[in-house]
Amino acid sequence: MTTNQTVLAYARQSVGTQVGSGECFDLADEALRNAGASSASDYGRITPTADYVWGRRVSRQEAQPGDIIQFRNYSMLIETETRVRVDTGGGGFEESFETVTETQSRGHHTAVVEAVDPSGRFNVLEQNVGTGVDRRRVQSNELFFVTRTPPPQTTREGKVTTTVRRTVTVRGQAWFYRPQTSNGGR
Repeated sequence: MTTNQTVLAYARQSVGTQVGSGECFDLADEALRNAGASSASDYGRITPTADYVWGRRVSRQEAQPGDIIQFRNYSMLIETETRVRVDTGGGGFEESFETVTETQSRGHHTAVVEAVDPSGRFNVLEQNVGTGVDRRRVQSNELFFVTRTPPPQTTREGKVTTTVRRTVTVRGQAWFYRPQTSNGGR
């Protein structure tokens, strides 16, 4: 297995468990060390507010499963607007609107890339996120790294037309790192 595959396998097998003290740093650190790769402490001093370096920096477009993401003041706002229009006959209609907003943030955070979509959507493995009792356990979450407003999706079923528009707004910084072994990684 490659270094990235080993990092990913460790993170995946940890889902539902707490790695180390449950800090986000601990998952990446343990996954890298398990793979025989260098960790953040090999690249610089570890402080509570440092922007850690986890290997060779790569672009978002180059990111692949097993890479490490370091976040700084990242936020993602997903706004989903749903419009339902019912034809009541004789040219009349009834219409309803609903807007649902989801916000996620990662102030100072670290995660492992699980899957990548070219549109800028990633699945990440991370811990110390959310607010529940399981927040310190490893979990898989979907995050976006590109602001986008795709065309609305419209479906029609009988007399009911439903239009859904989803807008994703991303702010802050995220750095992507390729794990490196002492011989340069693979």
